[in-house]
Amino acid sequence: MIALTTPLLWYTTRASGTVALVLLTATVVLGILTTTRASTSAVPKFAISDLHRRVSLLAMVFLGIHILTAVIDTFVPIGLVATVVPFTSAYSPFWVGLGTVAFDLLLAVVATSLLRQRIGARSFRAVHWLVYLSWPVAVAHGIGVGTDLRFGWMQILVAAGLVSVLIALAWRIRAHPYRGGHRTALPPPGSGQVRHVASARPPRQHAPGGSGR
Repeated sequence: MIALTTPLLWYTTRASGTVALVLLTATVVLGILTTTRASTSAVPKFAISDLHRRVSLLAMVFLGIHILTAVIDTFVPIGLVATVVPFTSAYSPFWVGLGTVAFDLLLAVVATSLLRQRIGARSFRAVHWLVYLSWPVAVAHGIGVGTDLRFGWMQILVAAGLVSVLIALAWRIRAHPYRGGHRTALPPPGSGQVRHVASARPPRQHAPGGSGR
């Protein structure tokens, strides 16, 4: 194998990884806002949902650049297999392996998005919860294997991401289910809430002169 290592590859790997982490954080926050159907007069719900999809795709693009340049750069031996099989990297196997785990989880989310019309809604939602798991794993990967955390700007970036996700989660928990929350749709048949819907129908009118039975 031809050795290939340049400062450009090193800086590209670092920069693309940082941008991918920021975009993944934005994806998590926008995903939470989408589930609570949050909106304003200036930003409707469909705009937040569309922005969520676009940011997700952009995050995958920068993640792909990050992985590709890390493999091409032979300054540290990572290897192509280690990008999909966790904890097989010759260099820092645990921390690189966490990045691989986060990548595999995101791949599962992307795959189910492409197969959205072929899988059930429950399975689709269950797999998409993996993005919430991939985010802290990706953060741990960046902290453990990265070299930029010694800089104040990176510490501020990571802290801002943590605060943003925690605020979004707090909003998700506090969001009222009947005021733009995740239960604003009609409850599914067989759920305990159907009784409330059925009880709202008007009483039966008796025929004039009848017995009322």
